[in-house]
Amino acid sequence: MSGAPCYHSPMNAERRKSHRGRAAAMQGLLLLLALTSLANLPPAQAQQAGASLYEVELIVFRTASVPGGEDWSAEPTGRGFGSESTRGGSAQVIRVLPPEDYKLGSVEASLRSSGAWRPIAHAAWVQTAANWGTHIGIALADLGINAPGLSGMVYLERATYLHLGLNLSLSAGATYTIDEMRSVKFNEKQYFDHPAFGVIALVSPMPHGAGTGTGTAAH
Repeated sequence: MSGAPCYHSPMNAERRKSHRGRAAAMQGLLLLLALTSLANLPPAQAQQAGASLYEVELIVFRTASVPGGEDWSAEPTGRGFGSESTRGGSAQVIRVLPPEDYKLGSVEASLRSSGAWRPIAHAAWVQTAANWGTHIGIALADLGINAPGLSGMVYLERATYLHLGLNLSLSAGATYTIDEMRSVKFNEKQYFDHPAFGVIALVSPMPHGAGTGTGTAAH
């Protein structure tokens, strides 16, 4: 396959039949998320008292086999990223959490047992949030994620509500990209979709004083 970047574009009617198998697997994954979801809380108020630190957890997984015949050559614009800003407010990693503190362990186990998905990275950490529109992200390596072929940044930005963004690339013959930011609710699983790989994310608030240790500034 070519090494040129490939991006997901909406499928047309002629390719729907080839996606039926993947759609069935995706429905199973969405059902898994629904059955294992935590409490559905209101949209996360980013600057409310006691919520200046956030615990973020990610599982990155790829499909067991990438569907062929897709046109992923059109580069999408970043979805939901704020406008450029000079307001400052950098994000900072307070500490990376050990596996025993993970909340999505059962989800990773279900992905592994499904046969359709293969987890390639799982990490959790405590961080502050940057101001909305600053595009100050955290590199995967700074979060302890060093999966072969996987690179990119994670963004957590605060406005009226909290926003989580991913700019990730997976090189597996071709290069596939997820580039999206969205508002999030505390303790609600977020699913970032791509035909070749995906991400399940969870953001939880932490009370003041819960984070300890020396932080690492974001890039």
